[in-house]
Amino acid sequence: MRRFILVAVSIACAVACTPTHNVKPLPNFVNAGLEPGDHVTVTTHDGKEHEFIITEIRGDVLLGDDAEFALHDIASIHKHAWKRPESPCGGEEPLGCSLPVLVSLASESHRQYREIFYDACAEHDYCYRHGFASYGLDRKSCDDEFLWDMQQSCPDEAGGRLGKVLDALNTSIESRRRCLSVADDFYAAVRRYGEERFATSASTYCEYDGPPVSAGQLAIPAPNSK
Repeated sequence: MRRFILVAVSIACAVACTPTHNVKPLPNFVNAGLEPGDHVTVTTHDGKEHEFIITEIRGDVLLGDDAEFALHDIASIHKHAWKRPESPCGGEEPLGCSLPVLVSLASESHRQYREIFYDACAEHDYCYRHGFASYGLDRKSCDDEFLWDMQQSCPDEAGGRLGKVLDALNTSIESRRRCLSVADDFYAAVRRYGEERFATSASTYCEYDGPPVSAGQLAIPAPNSK
């Protein structure tokens, strides 16, 4: 009986413990990062979640046994896998929190946020590498969007799902306050040390946020106030 329970727990963990990775619902990202057989959770613009195994990717449509979603109807895609999906904009240089590495090494709590802020960091890397050529963005716009994305990753309140995760990681200050504080530290790091990393003449074209709008600029929301 004990062996049966251990096997059942192992199987359950194999599903529940598998990390999820964001795949932008854009054709170039889907083609690079997804394939038939992948286990995904799709969130549509109405807020509903749909979990299924991809059976086919047909142009800009994802299909499963009982699922069919056009990319323009999808708000987010999360792939359940141990390895991060490939990115069409990544190049040979890895994506992630590369610029604020000194800040993340300052304390254990800061290091923990490098993973929590991964998507924000990857988006910031895209912006530094491709934002100027693709959307006409300047460095300040990239940095402000980085702060906004990190703030959106913070819990609404200490009792939220992410708040519980952060509390479990020995966060001694209230989760949202601590998260916003670390986001400010990462933002300060890129403002201070990121100038040489922002590409202008070396910027390459990649539609990491979809086709450019007619004016060639993205609307960057103002960072949240505490």
